[in-house]
Amino acid sequence: MNCFVQFTDGTVKQYGSLRLVTGIFQQPHLVADDNVVIPATAIKAYQNKEYYAVSQKTFTKVAKSYVAVEALPGFAVRVITGRLNVYSLKYYNGHNTTEKLFLQSGEEGQILPCSADALTGLVKDNSEAVAVLQSKSKMLTGTKKLLTVVDVYNNSKLITKN
Repeated sequence: MNCFVQFTDGTVKQYGSLRLVTGIFQQPHLVADDNVVIPATAIKAYQNKEYYAVSQKTFTKVAKSYVAVEALPGFAVRVITGRLNVYSLKYYNGHNTTEKLFLQSGEEGQILPCSADALTGLVKDNSEAVAVLQSKSKMLTGTKKLLTVVDVYNNSKLITKN
């Protein structure tokens, strides 16, 4: 998997490695190829060997995340890739670390906060995914239902009318 950084000015630069650096008394940042320091403020999105992350500034007005667990603070990690992408943004709500999910149709679609209405709108063209979404099963609730709907949507074959 190639590592890259998309900068806020739109340029993209490839690297052999990207490492997240956090610590007491230092701003979290990335280090590319063991010697290039890249501040979070210069980054729009990045891909390292584990995940793809995008700055929340590009899609939400939610308060900036200050938690640096797996990605730079203020960055959402793509947890599901396909025709429908799911992003996870971890942030500190004053007492605990909380996770907020976002949805994106394809690679270029707008990243939207996850809600029943947004999910319904994104999968409306897939009857299998709609059926799972409308299911009243007590086994499928909350996040488990969301993940099942996204999995069905991403793995079903498109049927088109001729």
